[in-house]
Amino acid sequence: MKLRILVGVAAILLVLGGVVPVSQNVHAQDIDFGQINKFESLGTGTLHVGSPPKTIIDDDARHMVILTIYESDADTKVYWKPLDADVVKTTALPGEGIETFKTAGLFKLEALGDAHHRVKYGYVLLHLKAQ
Repeated sequence: MKLRILVGVAAILLVLGGVVPVSQNVHAQDIDFGQINKFESLGTGTLHVGSPPKTIIDDDARHMVILTIYESDADTKVYWKPLDADVVKTTALPGEGIETFKTAGLFKLEALGDAHHRVKYGYVLLHLKAQ
């Protein structure tokens, strides 16, 4: 429980403060804070290799997801739908790091790798204004 609170607080501070820790695996889409309509949720979880993808978003709304992989001995596969496209994209994230996604109603995570490996993650989910 303490780890979940710590990850949540850290993610919110990153978003509100505009601070991004430097890591070799940090990549992000542009963040326009004027596009953010409201905070929706934050959470943490563990993905296990061989388990079905974990659905974070499955609706028709526009969202921004700030995803933090903070412990991993497997790769993370992200299924998401860009705001300007009708096709689902996949992005592979090796190891630990932070990634930002602007998505149109779909966001799923899956652990890939050897059996008995896992990925621990945290996320901040923000609702984007309609355009």
